[in-house]
Amino acid sequence: MNFKKNTEDKIGIIFFLIGLIYLLIMTYIGLTNLGVWYDEIYSMGISNLPLNEMFSLGTKDVHPLLYYLIFKVFIKLFGILNIVNLTLIGKVVSLIPFYLITLLSFTKVKKNFGILTAGLFTFCINSMPQLMLYGVELRMYSWALFFITASFIYFIEITKNSNLKNWAILTILTICSAYTHYFASITSFIIYFILLIYIILNNKKMFKNWIISAIIAVLSFIPWLFIVLGQFSEIQGNYWINSINIDTIISYFYFVISPAEIFIKGNELLNPTILGTIFIIAIIILIAFNLKDKNEKIMNNFGIIAILIFILVPLIGIIASINSPVFHHRYMIPALGCFWLGFSILLTKAYNKKEIFIPIIVLILVISIIGTINFIDIEENDVKATIQQNNSLQNIIGSGNVIFYDKFPLYFEQSTYYLPDNHHLSFDSDMGITIKNALTDPGIRGEIANGSKVYYVDGGKSNYQECIDAGLVLEKVNVNLTEKDINEYKIYEIKIDK
Repeated sequence: MNFKKNTEDKIGIIFFLIGLIYLLIMTYIGLTNLGVWYDEIYSMGISNLPLNEMFSLGTKDVHPLLYYLIFKVFIKLFGILNIVNLTLIGKVVSLIPFYLITLLSFTKVKKNFGILTAGLFTFCINSMPQLMLYGVELRMYSWALFFITASFIYFIEITKNSNLKNWAILTILTICSAYTHYFASITSFIIYFILLIYIILNNKKMFKNWIISAIIAVLSFIPWLFIVLGQFSEIQGNYWINSINIDTIISYFYFVISPAEIFIKGNELLNPTILGTIFIIAIIILIAFNLKDKNEKIMNNFGIIAILIFILVPLIGIIASINSPVFHHRYMIPALGCFWLGFSILLTKAYNKKEIFIPIIVLILVISIIGTINFIDIEENDVKATIQQNNSLQNIIGSGNVIFYDKFPLYFEQSTYYLPDNHHLSFDSDMGITIKNALTDPGIRGEIANGSKVYYVDGGKSNYQECIDAGLVLEKVNVNLTEKDINEYKIYEIKIDK
């Protein structure tokens, strides 16, 4: 009996089981803490629209529509079961990819790299920094993570068996990636490019299949291409992401390897941490140890290739952001499956080097525990903030009133989630005159005559003075909002002479 191999497999099984425990923790916390923020409210709102309205609104967004379509399918399925809580449905939708990745780990990863790698990868994908947060986030990132991770796994499958089935699956996964997130499509491009290099160096017979697959993937995206160009022309030089500097780049590093203390929603930056710095050093040592193996070519070392694929994503994002910032921390999420699979492969290869293997094992266990505690705190605080805002808006504004907005995101957030039972109107220019003219509408006059109040939500576009100049009488409403929302918008009641 090979006791060394037996012990290695046992460690793999232990980590696989620990990974499942973390997945169940993620699931429990996600399904019992139903707090949301604007982006998640947008996901619920657009997914619940009729298809024609979803397409019309979605083409003005900066993301493709596949995730929203997936969400919509589950809304329909849960509707059959008479479950209508969109937040709960959305949490389930976001968790499913992590179960699918875990299944791939137990099957494909185990087959190609052994039980230890599969166990380590299952553990990492369900517990390492940021992943729990995005496992319950009502956005497209967990699905993009699945499509890209599966794409890389089938990249490996193709190098071992270049049959029609594996190429077809890779092609479908690539198309799905492109229609889920644009940086997922960039990651898919990187995977195809590196696969081409592998084919040139190792097996030129696969080149025909690569060409066919690439052409199908590109042609499938052409119908959306004109929409993409329109979306990017809209945000060019006017996107919400701050300019990228050295502090931003440092923050990218710690986003990936340091336990999350906050959930980055906007332009927040993460500071270096001792634990994160130690982990960066550990990863460098692990990569250096693997590169010292002269018996294995780099293009045959899937651990190195996987980490290289990940590194190229922020590198391309930074270069693309030189003139107009378009890259955010969370755009790395789709490629994190490649990173942690690569890490797991390299760590397995260092199994016999106990002075490397054991400290890194201890390190990732500590990071997972701290990260999980922080994850629970973040989710619980998110619920408290959501409840606070909802109760405050309901107590002050309630239902049956008329509300004007000068910022579409606020209009969409409050009309679809916090204050749905009101008459909402959104305008983007000449607020004072526009609101004054709207107040002469017979329908709105009828609502006011029947007791409706009129409110104006100032989203920070400096339209307050325009309203005053137009003769509107505004009285500020004291709403108990979160600190972030207080800084984002103010609510005024428009006093009307009846």
